[in-house]
Amino acid sequence: MTEIKKKKKDTIRLNRYLALCGIAARRKVEEYITAGRVVINDEIVNEPGRQVAPSDVVKFDDRAVSPVTLTYLIYHKPKGLLCAVEDSREQTIIDILPTSMDYLRLFPVGRLDRDSEGLIILTNDGIFSHNLIHPSKDISKTYEVELRKPMNEENLIEWTKGVSVEGRFLKPISVRRIGKKPLQCCFEVVLGEGIKREIRLMARAFDNDVRKLMRRKIGKLELRDLPSGEFINVTKDDLWNYIDEGKIV
Repeated sequence: MTEIKKKKKDTIRLNRYLALCGIAARRKVEEYITAGRVVINDEIVNEPGRQVAPSDVVKFDDRAVSPVTLTYLIYHKPKGLLCAVEDSREQTIIDILPTSMDYLRLFPVGRLDRDSEGLIILTNDGIFSHNLIHPSKDISKTYEVELRKPMNEENLIEWTKGVSVEGRFLKPISVRRIGKKPLQCCFEVVLGEGIKREIRLMARAFDNDVRKLMRRKIGKLELRDLPSGEFINVTKDDLWNYIDEGKIV
């Protein structure tokens, strides 16, 4: 093999390289590249097809990046932590992971607000993240909700039909009472695509508020015994199987 052929074999397209770094799916990283956010050897590169050699230094938003071991964690988010990679004022869910995992550059797939807890996926695989949250996958999320005030049957029926909040129509897949105390205050709520703080917004439409909110399921993957703040490291194939076919953790 000639030296030229060997060099060509060792290179990789920039869009694939960034996807392997966990930045995002290929289509998304192409937007980042054409926007001038990627630098190779101190030169801004706008071509997704640019070949990256092992000796090249690649930066995204002024931060050096390189392919990492793709990692998938089933995580029980504690209440009181931000669902973010970093924050200058508050502690995030990434902050409480072992420091030995810092190099993996993990991020949460989707979000749970600071006052909520429960099941969330952490990964550094941008393609997996995109696929999991994309509406075409039709993956539901199931929540256990405790309201501050009892809800009567009339309002419950109205809730199941959907409510208008701040100019948007919000409709859960289903809402049902669950037999937990305080009675008349506890519900299982199943959402589809969802929007930020959707359950809290719907509760306020009935002059109520959420006292506790826990995400119990992503698809058919169910959180039951995993302690708060703990995680399970799984393979991508197993994780998809748990979400599609069912698994209790």
